[in-house]
Amino acid sequence: MSCTEAVELRGQKARSILQSVLMNNHFNLIVIHTGEDDLNEVFNESLLCLMQSCTTRFDDSLKVDLEKLDEKLDDLESDDEFNRSKLSEFFTMSQYIELRHPDALLNNSLAEFMRSTGILASLSQWAKGMNLKGKDLKTFFYWAIREFEKGKFNDSIEKQYDSLKWNNGSDCKWLRTVRGFVVFVKKDTEDLLSELQRALESWKPTPSRLLSAKYRSELVSTGVMAEDRTLLNSHVFAHFYKDICESDSEESSESEAATERLREGKLKDHVSRQSEAISLHIENEIIKFGQQIVIADIDSGNNFSSHYGVDLDNAVEAKKAVAHYNSYVSSLPLKQGLEQLDSGHVFKVDNEWWVCATPSCDLQPTQNSIAFMGTSKELRPFTALRLSKIEINELSPAHVNSGEYCFIEESPQEVICLGMRSVSEAGKPANSKVTWRTFLAKRNGLIESREFKVIMPKLDGSSLLVNEEKNAEVFSKLRYEYALNYIQKIGISTSRIGLGYLAI
Repeated sequence: MSCTEAVELRGQKARSILQSVLMNNHFNLIVIHTGEDDLNEVFNESLLCLMQSCTTRFDDSLKVDLEKLDEKLDDLESDDEFNRSKLSEFFTMSQYIELRHPDALLNNSLAEFMRSTGILASLSQWAKGMNLKGKDLKTFFYWAIREFEKGKFNDSIEKQYDSLKWNNGSDCKWLRTVRGFVVFVKKDTEDLLSELQRALESWKPTPSRLLSAKYRSELVSTGVMAEDRTLLNSHVFAHFYKDICESDSEESSESEAATERLREGKLKDHVSRQSEAISLHIENEIIKFGQQIVIADIDSGNNFSSHYGVDLDNAVEAKKAVAHYNSYVSSLPLKQGLEQLDSGHVFKVDNEWWVCATPSCDLQPTQNSIAFMGTSKELRPFTALRLSKIEINELSPAHVNSGEYCFIEESPQEVICLGMRSVSEAGKPANSKVTWRTFLAKRNGLIESREFKVIMPKLDGSSLLVNEEKNAEVFSKLRYEYALNYIQKIGISTSRIGLGYLAI
């Protein structure tokens, strides 16, 4: 795509096109080919049209502080001790763009401002020259941002474009979002593809991102043929469609919601199998491409690993990378919205960690109940195995590969290890007893916003059974082969031999 800046509109049409292209569902490579003298200005205005202003995110308490500061500044201006029109002398567009860079933290910039250091040192000194200090000085930082942003943003933008990053170097200017990559080139440049390639090299995409892009490309170019090959067996898919259209039991016919969720589960399984089949048909081309990446990396001096921004020579970073990798290979991303409780869901009740260790087929809402006599349209019994949080630094390679531990994301930044027993107990026989319980999930095991209600039957010390209702928070979902490992652990625990032996 090439956009020519219209002088009379000051690029308004080009920016409108840019916004539109970066909102569609395809990743686009875009060249802003401009005749404007100041390429930096074109870049800045294009970048701002993709941003949400800081001002729109100010909380109510800060707005109150700004109103009070406005009154004080008005008094200073009346006494000729302050001239707000001089703000541009102390706070420039380049400083603002640097302040908004994804790698910059606003709180860190504020701390530097309070110390009169960093990119806004002169702005700070100007404020201190007016005898602003403490809370007023801090508020002035946000006042300057608010004043600078006036008239530069479209307040109708409710959310900043996803994954917005940029480079504003003197020799190469580009920006990217999750849906496109944009390079800025002056009108007298003829070789646009070379400029685009240079900008892409400046971006330094990771090998993993390149492989993902190749996968997407193969799906577009040859995916149709691969899809056709996977659908040749009409008997398979005729039975599949019959299966999702029919109700499997009287219970499902009585509950429309249960039928719908059962159908969703079957469709999910179908999508998973079909995706795997299509991937098998296109994987050879992706493998070849991956080999070409490695060869190109070797020829250029083995620099591609630096594109990840992770120093694996640092012991702490290396251990963190291993933990995140272990979580990646053993777990699946959690879906947004509604989800059915399934084998391998790792959840927390109060301060205890549990993993669902019931086979998937017994967790479908229309299946017969396990563990309890009778049926229920509301309650779904399931078995869970209790896990304990383990310090990752205590684990040796033998522990990691023992099958007793799993790695999950407690947050996007932190991976934790969970195990059936502590490292100090790891020397005990592998088939030792584990702690498992039978719970009842409400709403037939429906997870909403990563939470579900669970009933935990408990003996009260007399002849009564107490049903405690708790809130369970879901953190992860293990891949089925890893979930199956925990299902087997329960089976081993309940079928131990030698229970009547005496200790030697």
